[in-house]
Amino acid sequence: MDKYLIPSVTHACEIFRLLASVPAGLSMYELEQAMDLPRTTLFRLLRTLCHEQMLEKKGKKYLCGNELTRLGLHMINADHLHQVAVPHIQRLALKSGHTAHLAVPNNGKILIVEVVDSPNPLMVSKRPGGTAQMHCTATGKVFLANLFFEQLDEIIEQNPLEKHTEFTITDKAGLIKELNRVIASGYAVDERELNPEVRCLAAPIRNNQGVVVASIGITAPAVSFTKSAIPAVAELVKEAARNIYKDAYQQRLSEST
Repeated sequence: MDKYLIPSVTHACEIFRLLASVPAGLSMYELEQAMDLPRTTLFRLLRTLCHEQMLEKKGKKYLCGNELTRLGLHMINADHLHQVAVPHIQRLALKSGHTAHLAVPNNGKILIVEVVDSPNPLMVSKRPGGTAQMHCTATGKVFLANLFFEQLDEIIEQNPLEKHTEFTITDKAGLIKELNRVIASGYAVDERELNPEVRCLAAPIRNNQGVVVASIGITAPAVSFTKSAIPAVAELVKEAARNIYKDAYQQRLSEST
């Protein structure tokens, strides 16, 4: 081991990696088993990271904290995918006439990282840095269906299926049925489940390995984004997701040659 490395910093980085891989979080016992550290050492590390808001504790579980999320958002703003995606998000907003956004998963929720407002006067989308639950949002359903389907029980345990409107799915069986529909169709819809006046649609953005790394979607008042418009809007959103992938992949190829 390099003599100039600081063990506590190395352990903190390991904690971040472990928690990033488990959206539902890990208990101190689970971290202790994974890292093989003395309990007192781990306790002091966790207390320090929570104090600095790099971690947060919910019940017995530790998760990545607000400050770590803020730093991550800062990095995303300079990230390759984000840079490639912006013109496509702008184009989607113009084509659809609705507010378009880019989001990533974050601690069992979604994190909005880019928003391009609708050309229409009425705007209903969250702003960059905003978060929302997964079960009641189109973008969240994209992540649950494609990334966290096998971890659904843990996600629900840490983020109960809260009822926001009369349309919100609040039972596991209903959510699984909805996620299977998302997988089959290639897009997800928030059918006025978070806000009774708002309808959303989102599609996954994949990396070169086919793993979903982000989601692109639109948000609009239900009176202007009607059910009958869903198929046409879905094609626009899926096209934008494909184009982001193509541009990101082609740029990586050109940079490597």
